[in-house]
Amino acid sequence: MADVKFACAAWGFREMSLPEYFEAAQGLGLDFVEVNVSPNTPKHLTYDATDAEIEVMVRRAADAGVTVVALAGGNDFAADDVAVEVAKVKRQIDMTAAVGAEVLRTFAGWVGASQFTDATFHRIAAALEQAGEYAASQGVAVAMENHGGITATGAQCRRLLAEAANGMPVTTMAKPLGLNYDPANFRHAGEDALAALTVTAPLINYSHWKDVRYEGDEPEYCAVGEGVIDWAPIVEGVLRSGFDGYWAIEYEEPSDIIRGTRDSLACLRGLL
Repeated sequence: MADVKFACAAWGFREMSLPEYFEAAQGLGLDFVEVNVSPNTPKHLTYDATDAEIEVMVRRAADAGVTVVALAGGNDFAADDVAVEVAKVKRQIDMTAAVGAEVLRTFAGWVGASQFTDATFHRIAAALEQAGEYAASQGVAVAMENHGGITATGAQCRRLLAEAANGMPVTTMAKPLGLNYDPANFRHAGEDALAALTVTAPLINYSHWKDVRYEGDEPEYCAVGEGVIDWAPIVEGVLRSGFDGYWAIEYEEPSDIIRGTRDSLACLRGLL
């Protein structure tokens, strides 16, 4: 079996307190965890978390025997005041460094199809570049998640990151700015996840793993192996790409989060 660093993504555990979440991850055999940073996840961390709250979180993780390797932050680089959003992400980067984590998962921006203009791409790419440069100076990485909209396709993600990385400084980090590759998010948006991988593989510095099934024509997320995605070529492609970062299991439904995470992990391990 390939030596893969599996981690526990945080979103599905949003209704648990941090001690409960860390204990659950440890019980699943996942020593690496991601922690939510959002106003929507008050049981984890919020954007205005204090240094004292961060210290408590780190101590609780150590007590549970898990290591926080990533923070799952939030932003909107398509907002009217992009400077405010860049400042927000820089604060999240500071939090990532303070925790001792390696990656801040972030977003591009929330825009409708009518706003997909060259100006929109340039604006978001410029904000991503600022975030990446600051992350590099703090010794952490920023991973932009593909999450529909302007990041719905592999080509769109590649365009944004290629433009943003043009002015990135040369650092000891291989990818201070890259892609959080989420195959199910590509499939949910109507993009073939394997096709997206072929154009984004060199950009991946973090990853989320879940599946998609359909009720009629409507997609919904589910555990890996319970949906329509053909996982074998995707797993093979990610391994072949040389990606050596974290594979974070992101089952999203809190009501059976333990079952869904466990089954997703078992499915992926069976493919290695």
